[in-house]
Amino acid sequence: MAQKRIPPVIQVVGYSNAGKTTLICRLISRLTERGLQVGTLKHHAKELDLDRRRKDTWLHREAGARVVAITAENQSAVWYREPRSMEELLVHYAGLDAVLVEGFKEAGYPKLVVLREREHLHLLDRLTNIRVVVSWFPLETDSYRWYGIDELEAITGEVLNLMREHSP
Repeated sequence: MAQKRIPPVIQVVGYSNAGKTTLICRLISRLTERGLQVGTLKHHAKELDLDRRRKDTWLHREAGARVVAITAENQSAVWYREPRSMEELLVHYAGLDAVLVEGFKEAGYPKLVVLREREHLHLLDRLTNIRVVVSWFPLETDSYRWYGIDELEAITGEVLNLMREHSP
């Protein structure tokens, strides 16, 4: 059986309430309108529990299952007992055209950095592989390509370029 490739990964990073999720949703719409298949991966900084107490999958996990999966006529889900790295999760996206990742600031994939406040400009000094800055205010820089938050067509073009650049 031929192994499917992991698609290009593009990170969208910034501080809380910068507009990352809104930008990702708008990009998904634009990319899927072009016939592309897009997946997303979100980093959540706190504890997460998507299962319901005393339901079958919850009981399976409580009994000690390391991985629990469920499938229904409308969707499927997989739970791991412990957190997984971004690389471990990316295998689930094989065969798609791109993965838009929200968060994981320290990862080394190409990044779109979303800035809502000027006070957050220092973020540009600590991140790697910044390709585009998207901000809610005018940004004077020669270091990065910059777009306003509503310049969606140009931002989509940058994502498409990154996808081509990072296709295996």
